[in-house]
Amino acid sequence: MGYAAGTLSSANTFSLPSHEKTQRFSGWRGGVAIAIACSSFVLLINVVCAIVAAAAGSPSGGIATAYTGDCKVSSRITTGLHLLINILSSLLLGASSYCMQRLVAPTRTEIDSAHANNKWLDIGIPSVRNLSSINRKRLALWILLAVSSIPLHLFYNSVVFGTIATNYIDILRVTPRFFTTRGGWKNDYRDYSHQYYQDIQDTVLGGRYLDCTVFENITGEECCQRYSSMYIKSGNGFVVPTPDRWQSSSSNPNSSLLATTQGINNLASIIDPSHTSYCLSEILPQRCQVQFSQTILYVVIVCNVIKLGLMVFILWRLDEETVVTVGDAVQSFIKQPDTSTSDCCLMSRYDVDKLWAKPDNRNSQRYTLERRRAWASAVSGRRWSLSLILYIATIIAAIYLLIRVKTRKWNCEVDGDWFNGVPCTGNGFGNVDFDYLLHVQLGDRANVVPYVLLANLPQAIISVLYLTYNGIFTCMLANREWASYAVKRAALRVTIPSTLQRSSYFLSLPFTYSAPLMVASILLHWFISQSIFMARTTMWQNGVQIAEDNPWSYRREAGSDLGFSDYALITSIAWGGALVLICVLVAMLFTYPKGLPIGGTNSAVISAACHVKQPDETDLRPDEDIVDRPLQWGVTIEGTREQIGHCSFSDQKVETPEEGCLYAGLEARKKIA
Repeated sequence: MGYAAGTLSSANTFSLPSHEKTQRFSGWRGGVAIAIACSSFVLLINVVCAIVAAAAGSPSGGIATAYTGDCKVSSRITTGLHLLINILSSLLLGASSYCMQRLVAPTRTEIDSAHANNKWLDIGIPSVRNLSSINRKRLALWILLAVSSIPLHLFYNSVVFGTIATNYIDILRVTPRFFTTRGGWKNDYRDYSHQYYQDIQDTVLGGRYLDCTVFENITGEECCQRYSSMYIKSGNGFVVPTPDRWQSSSSNPNSSLLATTQGINNLASIIDPSHTSYCLSEILPQRCQVQFSQTILYVVIVCNVIKLGLMVFILWRLDEETVVTVGDAVQSFIKQPDTSTSDCCLMSRYDVDKLWAKPDNRNSQRYTLERRRAWASAVSGRRWSLSLILYIATIIAAIYLLIRVKTRKWNCEVDGDWFNGVPCTGNGFGNVDFDYLLHVQLGDRANVVPYVLLANLPQAIISVLYLTYNGIFTCMLANREWASYAVKRAALRVTIPSTLQRSSYFLSLPFTYSAPLMVASILLHWFISQSIFMARTTMWQNGVQIAEDNPWSYRREAGSDLGFSDYALITSIAWGGALVLICVLVAMLFTYPKGLPIGGTNSAVISAACHVKQPDETDLRPDEDIVDRPLQWGVTIEGTREQIGHCSFSDQKVETPEEGCLYAGLEARKKIA
């Protein structure tokens, strides 16, 4: 935030004039207003979804069903809704991040206090370093915004999830007479009544067994494979053995019902493929579902409301004038020079410790004409190392997971045996498929929370990685703005402009960069949400869904699980790798113009470059009005190899520093004195 229209108080701070306090939508406040609008829009969508889910979704146990039917349609709906969720979450988290960067921007008093202790602060970038130096109110707001983001990372993508149905069915071994003659057997099955099997027989009598829309005629091998699966998608099965097996299959040689079994998996015990004439498999309608978790949606809404309230508070109640942009810092240090950085106008971030922390080293600083530095030089080695280690480790972990899951014992069974190490065909984005369930045991499968947390853990990791990614670009672009003052005269870009100064809603990332980064983040989060996701299995019998709390419902097979898409994970790995490669290429290939020392996000470096001096000055009081005019950094007092000159910002013509000439040093102070 700039100080052009502020007043200097005895405490060396600037207070906002009353007319500026009313300008709630200028400068960074305009950005916060946009953040509030985005948060309000997301809240509106979330509330509408909650109302629709409660009114039309027939909620049960906190879960509302929005759709039941074709599995391809269900998959498309969940995929589309997850894309929408990732757009909404990115808008909300982006708005929150904007406000957090505003909160962590230091006031001039906080900068002076840090400089007094030889600690520099970050300017114009997201910073953890500054947290120990800002006041408690802004620190508390920053923490609240950060904490309210955690549930969004861990829950939002699981507001919507897909289910797939398994069936509790009967397998009957019968003779052909079972399809044409009612009855024809004794009640030899103690667990179920004669009427129970009579009702099953009625579904095939009257020629209905010939209806290819109701029954599918398959071979013994196909029948064995279909009904030996862990999850059965088909309906009742009728196995007709070869005639030589009719009498040996039953204690009653004249019975048309030879044997029965029932359940939801591994029902091939009464099927002998080598002695089966044919098998009739009942065709059931698909019952894939799209469901909403009302509990998770309410948690998201609460976090949304908290963030919105904090943003409104920041807009209307936070009047502290902070140094948000590089232009704010230049303006502040020109109007109120920092004596701790005098006599080191050539200081860069590489020699802060040498020149600033140890004033005795400031003698005879010569300008060295360096090659054009790459954008990467604006980012600290620690930030680069930590970020690249995290990126590479995450990609390696994702590749390892892909290999492990692709070569695990999949649920593809033939004759009851597992295909060891042979992957099934690939699974599409976010598609819930029995063959692509990970079968992670996290306690009671009726409880969605453990599965939601595990499924969304990658989302939280990616969010942290994106913050580091965004931070790298912010550092590089803030330094681009800083370096540009050495090659062209430009008005300062400040958060509260006056006269010729520039204003901007963005902090350090221009829209041409922030928009693509936002889109890249949305796509990566969406790809991840389609790679590993919560899925649920429902159980049906005779067209009726069996409640999960029914002890007869085989709860081990029904309930929550984790779904997996190898196609989506491969896409995520490729997209993430491409983003890392783009970042490295941009950092290495793009360069800064020669002139200003690197360090446009370092408060000490900016301060050192802002000691305005002219050759005819008899004192060091700055001309405060120059901050209202276009400025350029360069030589303002000519230096030679023996005589110390000076470089700083000026509204007058400046020269380019010359190789080997002196422009800073302790002797300069003596000369002017």
